[in-house]
Amino acid sequence: MVHLGSGAICCSSMLNTVFLGQSCPKTLQLDRACLEVHSTIPRQLDLWHQYDECHLCDVEHWTTILPNGTVTLLVDTAFSSYFYYTENDKSKLCLTKGSFNENGIYGWNISEGTCSNIWTIKPPSSHFYLPLVVALCIYTIISILMSVAKCIYEQGWSARVWLRNVAFSELENRVPANTTWQSFDCTTPRLRLRAAGASSNGDLGSPPTRETSTTVARIGSTRRLISGRIQSLDTFRGICIVMMIFVNYGGGQYRFFHHAPWNGMTVADVIFPWFLWVMGMSLVISLRSQLRSDRSRYSVWLTASHNDLPNFRFAGVLQRIGASYFIIASIETLFLNLQGPSEYGLLNDLCDGWVQWLCAIALVGVWAMITFLMNVPNCGSGYLGPGGLHAHSKYVNCTGGAAGYIDQLILTPQHMYRRPTCRSIYQNTQPFDPEGLLGTLTAAFLVHLGVHASRILLCYEYWKCRISRWIFWGFVAIFVGGMMCGFHKEDGYIPINKNLFSLSFVLVTGGLAYLVFALLYYVIDYRKWWTGFPFRSAGMNSILLYVGHEITKHMFPWSWKPFVGTHGEFLTMNLIGTTLWIIVAWALYKKKFFLSV
Repeated sequence: MVHLGSGAICCSSMLNTVFLGQSCPKTLQLDRACLEVHSTIPRQLDLWHQYDECHLCDVEHWTTILPNGTVTLLVDTAFSSYFYYTENDKSKLCLTKGSFNENGIYGWNISEGTCSNIWTIKPPSSHFYLPLVVALCIYTIISILMSVAKCIYEQGWSARVWLRNVAFSELENRVPANTTWQSFDCTTPRLRLRAAGASSNGDLGSPPTRETSTTVARIGSTRRLISGRIQSLDTFRGICIVMMIFVNYGGGQYRFFHHAPWNGMTVADVIFPWFLWVMGMSLVISLRSQLRSDRSRYSVWLTASHNDLPNFRFAGVLQRIGASYFIIASIETLFLNLQGPSEYGLLNDLCDGWVQWLCAIALVGVWAMITFLMNVPNCGSGYLGPGGLHAHSKYVNCTGGAAGYIDQLILTPQHMYRRPTCRSIYQNTQPFDPEGLLGTLTAAFLVHLGVHASRILLCYEYWKCRISRWIFWGFVAIFVGGMMCGFHKEDGYIPINKNLFSLSFVLVTGGLAYLVFALLYYVIDYRKWWTGFPFRSAGMNSILLYVGHEITKHMFPWSWKPFVGTHGEFLTMNLIGTTLWIIVAWALYKKKFFLSV
């Protein structure tokens, strides 16, 4: 830290600003609070500071307090801090921990032999979450009004009033001759209309088959079959892409909509893995449709691998999507069973794809061997940390361990991401790609988890069989991932880490995807309580929305230069930008325009 003299401002390397001989500024930026430190000791003191988020990090010199002096510091409110002061003997005195809230002004008094607790001079902003609450209320009201309007338009209430005044005998005469009565339970007969030659589509939007053309519905029973396109799949994909756009736009500058600095997981960290999982679920549906249309497996494989490899850059979201898709699509193209299981059983889904499971486990094995056995120069083997200050600065230039080392060898540092999320906390200087080469192996395994969810859909006819297995696999994946990380953020053999796409991270996010999809399937496809609007149309044009929002993210009306820079303004701007893309997706859906790669 460099001091510029009394009354001047000097910035530290940890997003803290020191004001010498001044009080706190009248206005504070987002994620900032002010701390006034008053010393009545007639000797010079050294103040030391570190964030709790910085695991196994040494404290850093924060500032020097002159005899009987006062310093004012701006602190980052996203993470809790601990700090203390020393005199010439370097002994730690008054170790204090504090969590500061945005725009608050705090005080800390130091005197001979004692220090006060942190006390509040000015309360922090009480409207921190208010923009989120207002936005939630507005979108809820809009959703309700649109649902009511849609219900009035589609249900044809006027026609229902007319039908109530028509005698039953007249209606009976209008029923087609081939109408059959189907018993849905033991007591209630229900009318089932079935036009001559008509048939329903299968679960996956595939051509009608013998099984799907005679679909039976039985309310309250395990034997209810769902026909037609799986709307929950498009909805889940749409939720992922909408959340991805909102987070990429800034998420209202709320910290919980940003990625975790290194280990751990936030809301923003689950979106991309969920998208990969959904892509895996769609993969089998698409491949089976293509292979059943008399296309050879070789021609389908060529379609999945037509990228311009000499100019292909692997590091990036779209690149990881393409690479992981290619790996799993190649495996499925070779080993996909077009006929489905010969008989129904408890382990149908595993028996139908056991070869693919062996291939996916092999990918994980390769990832584990490289991660834990490769001897990285000056770093050793098995290091999974962020480098920099981590582990008392023992691994300064070892960010990501084997994953970072491989990227530096193949991609070279000048083609890697230069501002990883861990830099603000651990102060590492090395470039690191969160979508690097080694993590593509575990990303492909995550796609395979989605593939298995689709295989469950194909192997079992009844909704309870499907949902129970999705829930089972979801809890198993989460439990195994939790065991790997020791159910702790920093402990365990394999911490949950989005930057590395660690195996525990893949299992936990994949398990959550199973549970979320099971809920959506029950609500949308089985109970018909929700149509998936407005996310379903976004999910049917997800690639267009992703590319489009990346190109226009700095253009009006998707964004503008902030006037006041509050959470309310940023949230408004980011929600407007996201909503515009939802409207674009809905308009394209009405025009029957869908972009696929």
